[in-house]
Amino acid sequence: MNELLSIPPALIVAVAALIVPFASRRIAHGVSVASLLAVVAWALLVPEGVGPTYTFMGLEIIVVAVDDFSRLMAIIFGGFGAAAVAWAYFADTDNRHLLWGLAYVAPSIWTVTVGDWLGLVVGWEVMAITSTVFVWLSGGTAVRAGYRYALAHGIGGSLLLAGVVLYLFAVDPSPTALHFDGTGIGGVPIEVAGSTVSLAAVLAGVGIGVNTAMIGLHSWLPDTYPQPHVATSVFLACYTTKTAVYAAYRAFPDGSVVLAFVGAGMAIYGASFALAQKDMRRLLSYHIQSQVGIMLAGIGVGSALGIAGAFAHLFNHILYKGLLFMAAGILILQLKENRLDNFGAVGTSAPIALVVFLIGAMSISGVPGFNGFISKGMVMDAADYDFASDLVIFGDFSIDVLFWMIVIGSMGTFASFIKFGYYAFLYGDPIETTDANLGHAIVSGAVAAACIVFGVYYQALVPYLPMSGELDLNPYSSAHLFKASYLAAGGIAIFVLGKPIMDRLHGGFDVDQLYDPATFYGTRGLSGGIGAVYNRVDDLVVGTGWRLVGAIHDPNTAIRGTIPDRWRDAYDRRYEDTPGKTGAKLGVGLTVYVAAGVLTLALAVALFI
Repeated sequence: MNELLSIPPALIVAVAALIVPFASRRIAHGVSVASLLAVVAWALLVPEGVGPTYTFMGLEIIVVAVDDFSRLMAIIFGGFGAAAVAWAYFADTDNRHLLWGLAYVAPSIWTVTVGDWLGLVVGWEVMAITSTVFVWLSGGTAVRAGYRYALAHGIGGSLLLAGVVLYLFAVDPSPTALHFDGTGIGGVPIEVAGSTVSLAAVLAGVGIGVNTAMIGLHSWLPDTYPQPHVATSVFLACYTTKTAVYAAYRAFPDGSVVLAFVGAGMAIYGASFALAQKDMRRLLSYHIQSQVGIMLAGIGVGSALGIAGAFAHLFNHILYKGLLFMAAGILILQLKENRLDNFGAVGTSAPIALVVFLIGAMSISGVPGFNGFISKGMVMDAADYDFASDLVIFGDFSIDVLFWMIVIGSMGTFASFIKFGYYAFLYGDPIETTDANLGHAIVSGAVAAACIVFGVYYQALVPYLPMSGELDLNPYSSAHLFKASYLAAGGIAIFVLGKPIMDRLHGGFDVDQLYDPATFYGTRGLSGGIGAVYNRVDDLVVGTGWRLVGAIHDPNTAIRGTIPDRWRDAYDRRYEDTPGKTGAKLGVGLTVYVAAGVLTLALAVALFI
């Protein structure tokens, strides 16, 4: 199977994309599903190793590099991509939608299967461009959201590229300097607030942080994902933030205290803002931020259990989050409504949508028997046992800060999906609506089945996890079941006690409501200031030009206006004695002398300053 290393899996999807414009809708979607399933087969069969290498700008790009991390990413990216294409087909999307969907998926797969930073950055930028166009295809409010999305990812990609460039010049530049070697992004250290950090790592970390929806850099996520067609949202839920998690591991393979606590903060922040949402997809979008935070916390812990748990959670998250977007999509397609408070109870008239939602909700909430319970438990164990973050409260009493931050975020997750289910399926007068069509029932049913299989028979996933040989899992121990019970109890308590407040919230006050106006008015002020300076310079240049024209046309007046008053009588007498009395001879001569003097002065300044 060594010949499989010579085949970039992204190429398989790209070939399918080339067929799409020339095939019927059914054949195009069928070929696309087959191509993504072929990526899964490739990932399962390809041996570990390095494939073709090409030189670009003096650097070697490894177009295929297979290890436990890239293999797992290719499996889930290909598998869920096939489900997303099939779901889009039954949502009546056209070939153009499919074409740009594949144009988004292909560079995402490239990004997680190349073997160096330069190749990753190339895929990162192409993915940003194609996903922006994918959002724009829906028109309407998605166009404006797409511009903000593009701006955010343009800034993030630029910061990542800057970090990679600094890293390249900090190490010994060579053709192989940017290859993944297990050491991450380092570089020349600098002192900041008494701590030693690498500027390259900071820039790359912030650039990656934009795509992970790090707090303060996240508003593109809840603003964009609810706007396009529901089938587009299903795709978006899978790729961008997960490639960023993968990149975060490549950048910080040994873990990071900062990364761990940033991730735990995201878990709380995302769940908290999800509780304030009435828009179904906006609620789910904030939960992407929350769940990605748990993944980053696991990577930040840096232990085998933490990293394996983070990637297990990434794998499981794509399944249950995609499933939840499918459930929301079924309701939106049938009800033509995005907001939970704008329709009555549909639980009895849409049982398929209800079951799909319940399986996704129990998976993301960490209920035993579902896949989220396994992976979330792994990260929580790593935070509890493998990470020293105790905070002493009184005497010998201390709490594990990172662990309890993840617990609080998990309770918020539980509460917000109680809210989603209550308002969508139980609250208000029962209404009649059409349930999911047969195609959506089959596709979402398959994804739901995967959430259950990997929750009950978790051993099926373990061999494909990074560092699986170092794992000793017992997720259904009494201690883990007890953790699940108090997460559920906490979530129920938050919903019951906070429901009167949640009823009045319509999105909350997020950071974008501060920095969007600041950015708009700041940019407008800056551009206005630059414009004012330009106008002043323009007036000066134009005025000087007209004065020169006047001086040439009437040199006598120009010269007389520049000399001191006490010399003007002498000048006038000389002017009267000049033959022809035009002053031209005197004016031209004086002009030559002045020009020579100015040039001499400029040359002296250039030589001696």
